[in-house]
Amino acid sequence: MKQLKPQDAQFLYMETENNLSNATMVCVYTPPQSLEQSQANYDPLAAITKQLQNRLHLSTIFTHRIKSVAMNLDYPYWAKDPHFKLENHLSETRAAAPGDRAALNKAAADFHSRPLDLRRPPWEIHLISGLDSIEGFEKGSFALLIKIHHAAIDGTSAMQLFLGLHDDSPDTDEAAPSTNTSEQAHPYPQRQQLLRNAGSNYLSSPRNAANRVFSQLKSRRASKSQTENLPPVKKPPVPKTRFNQAVSPGKKLATHLLSLEQLKSLRQLAPGATLNDVILGLCSGTLHRYLNHHGELPNTPLVAWVPINARLPGGASDDGNNISAMAIDLASQITDPIERLQLIVATTQDAKAARTGLAARMVTDLSQQLPSLGMAAFTKLLLASGVTGKICNLAISNVPGPAKPFYLRGAQCREQYGMVPLGDHMGLFFVVMSYNGALSVTITTTEDILPDDDFLVSCLQEEFSLLCQLLK
Repeated sequence: MKQLKPQDAQFLYMETENNLSNATMVCVYTPPQSLEQSQANYDPLAAITKQLQNRLHLSTIFTHRIKSVAMNLDYPYWAKDPHFKLENHLSETRAAAPGDRAALNKAAADFHSRPLDLRRPPWEIHLISGLDSIEGFEKGSFALLIKIHHAAIDGTSAMQLFLGLHDDSPDTDEAAPSTNTSEQAHPYPQRQQLLRNAGSNYLSSPRNAANRVFSQLKSRRASKSQTENLPPVKKPPVPKTRFNQAVSPGKKLATHLLSLEQLKSLRQLAPGATLNDVILGLCSGTLHRYLNHHGELPNTPLVAWVPINARLPGGASDDGNNISAMAIDLASQITDPIERLQLIVATTQDAKAARTGLAARMVTDLSQQLPSLGMAAFTKLLLASGVTGKICNLAISNVPGPAKPFYLRGAQCREQYGMVPLGDHMGLFFVVMSYNGALSVTITTTEDILPDDDFLVSCLQEEFSLLCQLLK
């Protein structure tokens, strides 16, 4: 038996008609270059079908569906789908003319906004062919939109899944479908076992919650003893912005690529800066420009919800979610970009030392100790209260990826982007992914919140160019 973790189940409970818990990876490919796999003979749908047939054993996500327990008495289980058919999870369309980046982004956003059929394993792959007008891409380029329910995967496990579906060389051996038997079917428990499991989970929840509180307070005391001579940190209230309104069902996607090497060099602008600090500074400067242009820049800092990979070393391949979070003041009210970055560095260091951001961590971590009924009720109360918009204005997630190119049966994946669920009253999410020397920025939002997403992207590029000039 394999049961969803509380954090996985929370993505089921938080799903609404206007806000689905889908996570979508957009992978853009150029056709194979070898004579043996010429463009004329290459069929992308056949390629991904064959790749999946050979690798379904790599994860139970592919063949198992989520089966709930009656009345939410306990968390759902993964159960092997007895009616699984690969073709039910694959589809194909041709990009709208002229087959450019705007057409791809629109198709990806529409696909991301459609619900998954949870009667089946919670994933779909949609092929977009005819991408003949993307600058720098050859005719015959295509994209795969890989959508998985967030209950099954987070950013780290999504990247591991990407690696498992691809080859590290354009030369692919023709092989028969895998006979690997490492995948185990997870049968749904019988009634007595369900009741025993539910009772055990309910009894252990108070103890786990108490242990978590003790751990958080112990960490707080340890950091306080190390920083007791520093002045107390006073946080202003989270400002109200255009991003903090109810989200609509249809999501919107904007994308941009930057040089990873240049971004890493920007760490020199502030002592002690990490790449993540630079990304936060870049997003902050982008929003400073955008909101100032519209006369909407608050005089207090925007606050970003920043997910953190909570896996222990060696746990990158684990399925499901294992994340904590920090709430970071972005110093967006500061005009000078270097001063802004320096303040962000100080803020993230304070948060890591548990001097700030404790509330965000407590909300994230303690909710994972609730029994299923409590988690479902807790999640609904959070959604009804609009607390997300009171804790943060937006979210920023940084997902490290491979430093070399990967291939789909000879076709090279040139770019990667990631779309994630928004929170009600938190209608802006930056997903930043590194891949093959580039860093992609994916902006997920809605039309009502961000009608001029192209202007926000131009603000992003202008801020990046300015930071690079300041380094010279």
